[in-house]
Parts: sequence; structure tokens; C-alpha cells
Amino acid sequence: MAVNNVHHLDNQYTRMKQSRHKEILKSRKKRGIILVSSFLLVFAVLAFQIITTKQKVNSMSEQQVQSQQELKKSKVDNKKLKENIKQLHDNDYIQKIIRERYYYTKPGETVYSLPGDVSKDVTQN
Repeated sequence: MAVNNVHHLDNQYTRMKQSRHKEILKSRKKRGIILVSSFLLVFAVLAFQIITTKQKVNSMSEQQVQSQQELKKSKVDNKKLKENIKQLHDNDYIQKIIRERYYYTKPGETVYSLPGDVSKDVTQN
């Protein structure tokens, strides 16, 4: 067994050393707290920026998908309109449309209206 035979002196010099040591520990603790809090603050700001950027990317992806769907729909509509333009250059098609919508007939032709027929009005397309 070891016996502790060391005795501490209680004089002005040792008290000054102890107080200086306490001051150093206090300043190191304060510096450590400031350093850790600044790292946490920087981490929080960066995390916030990452989260907001991620949300913006997700919303932009949704907008891109929506825009692509609208583009596909517009392409289909454009194709139908181009086909309609081609058909409007055909005289037989124009005559058919005129007969259906405006009830024109060829000379000597008779139009019969049946009860189940739904005729298109002039204002309908």
C-alpha cells in the first residue's frame, strides 16, 4: 500500500497558482462552448439550406413531369390539328362536313331524319 505523504502548502503563491489554473480552465471551457455552439450553428444553417434545396429540387421535378405531360398532350393536339388541316384541303371531306352541319344536299337528293339520329347543330364542332 502506498501512503500519500505529499502535503500541499497553503501560501499566497499556491493560492495564486490555483486561481490562475481555475481562470485558465474557465476560459478554455468558455472557448470550447463558443467553438461547439458556432459549429452547431454552422451545421444548422447548412442543414437548413440542404433541406430547402432538396424541396426545391422535388418541386422542380414535379413541374418537369407536369410540363412533359402537357407537352405530350400538346403534341397529340397538334397532330390532330394538322390532320384536320390536311382533311380541309380534301373537297370530299369539305362536302361531307357541309352536308352534316348545314344540311346541304346535292340536286335530286332527299334527306331523311330518323328519330334516333342526333344531328349536329351549326354552332357545334
